[in-house]
Amino acid sequence: MPKQHSDGWLVEVDRVGGRAVEYRWSEGGRRRSQVLGPLSRFPTEQAQWKEVFRLGLDERSGAPQLVHELAKDWLEKECSEEDDDPNERRSFSSRDNYRSYLRKWVLPRWGECRLDEVKAPDVEAWLSGLHYVERISKQRIEAGEKPASLPLAPGSKKKIRDLMHLLWEHARRWSWWPENRINPIATVRQGGNRRSTPIRLSAEQLAKLIYEVLPQRERVMVLFDFATGSRRGELSGVKWEDLDVEGKIFIPKRSIVKQRVGRVKTEAPKKAIPLDDDLITELQAWQLETPYHQPGDYVFASHVKSGKQPYWLSRIMQHTIKPLAEKEGIPIKGWHTFRHSSTTLLRQCGNDPKIVHGLLRHASQKMTQDVYDEAVSEEKRNANKKVVRLVTRPKKPRKGVLKGVAARNQFT
Repeated sequence: MPKQHSDGWLVEVDRVGGRAVEYRWSEGGRRRSQVLGPLSRFPTEQAQWKEVFRLGLDERSGAPQLVHELAKDWLEKECSEEDDDPNERRSFSSRDNYRSYLRKWVLPRWGECRLDEVKAPDVEAWLSGLHYVERISKQRIEAGEKPASLPLAPGSKKKIRDLMHLLWEHARRWSWWPENRINPIATVRQGGNRRSTPIRLSAEQLAKLIYEVLPQRERVMVLFDFATGSRRGELSGVKWEDLDVEGKIFIPKRSIVKQRVGRVKTEAPKKAIPLDDDLITELQAWQLETPYHQPGDYVFASHVKSGKQPYWLSRIMQHTIKPLAEKEGIPIKGWHTFRHSSTTLLRQCGNDPKIVHGLLRHASQKMTQDVYDEAVSEEKRNANKKVVRLVTRPKKPRKGVLKGVAARNQFT
């Protein structure tokens, strides 16, 4: 059987001098062909395709020749720029990261290379030498400090390696890469171990940050993020109508990344999350303060955008929360610090690993095998309460909070 490659394929033919290899393709609705040479010279399909690539014959068949051409086709078919992936394979944040890795790292080095020119040892050596320029604050720049060039984290290198592997698998899927030829990225060795341990705050540090350091808006944001274990996109996308005060639960329904509204990362995050009483009290106080308190409004709606969009949480972290925390000696890397802290404290409280797993809503094989109800189990609620109580402090409800919120029908 001839082996097809996009619109071109290889066949063995009988000629006067013996068996030969011929490449055939369609061009302008007509059949074209070219003899590559005797079969004895190209005994394997790998050698035959190598000759096709060398002669540039596959260019006539419409197959991508260069890495940037393959990347462009993969982006169009597998990595849409739309808010929602039509194929529902990847969240917007994942697709946005893929496009960033291609633009910043892969294409500048490999974009003009032919697909058959990319070799595993070269990719491996390239990955080992990747560096990035450190981001520093304006204050450090004004003080005369220059940003340093630092080695790229192993986890980022692993993601770049895996992305390149996806590109060649895409070429194989569309018959642009022979099935009997190994994916050149398959043998690239690149670990993804963390270079440093994620920052995890103690209960004392969290309590000080939330109740002594941060102003109201940031206090509610951080407490909500910690108490629910939400991802940044989920925190950004929460609306008042997503909060069930009577049932004391929150169900993430959307994730916002770079102000693009999309679905949550996996199906697991759609499970109900318990809302602690102390968190509800803080939310009620914030609902009285914000002008955007209707059911369809974002809980953290931006006044700059007239409530139509939430705040840019990365900017609030960078310009408000981190500077205030640094003054008090509290280390924070980003919003995920609070999710890591929640994980650690849940475990330190001696909770069942299955309950911790359910509260954090990680997608896994074990998770899909378990059966969870939409309602929050009593075990989850108790586990969550233990951790939140480590941070929150007994205090009297603010005057007028409960009465004012009741007048607004409590969120919904």
